[in-house]
Amino acid sequence: MPTNRRGFTLLELMIVVTIISILAGVAMTRFGGVLDRSREGATRGAAGSVRSAIGIYYGDNSAFPTDDLSCLTEAKRYIDNLPVVKLPGTVHPENRHVSVGASTAAAITDTGGWAYVNDPDSPSYGTLLINCTHEDSKGKRWDEQ
Repeated sequence: MPTNRRGFTLLELMIVVTIISILAGVAMTRFGGVLDRSREGATRGAAGSVRSAIGIYYGDNSAFPTDDLSCLTEAKRYIDNLPVVKLPGTVHPENRHVSVGASTAAAITDTGGWAYVNDPDSPSYGTLLINCTHEDSKGKRWDEQ
């Protein structure tokens, strides 16, 4: 009497699961860096926003801010709040702290957040940098962007 077999054997199911696992592993390695690259892009965009706010402040006052950029967020006139700096692949936590100094070398403390030159006598007065000496995913140092 012929048997009418329906369904898959255990071997067939194991082969399908193995193929799906291999495809998922390839997809994870290929697209795993997408989140880090999006965080890097968000940080670059945030830097542009803060630099624009500094430029508008300069247009209104004929001078750059001489504080820790808190004047930009007063009454939300220039920017609502300083954006968070996200530095994936580094040891720095996400933060919006501003390190100030009389020069770029003095402002960069490699602690994450922002670095700002607030000394009117400095040739780099009004310069905003990302306070990190590590490299991004493209091999460029954050404090040089």
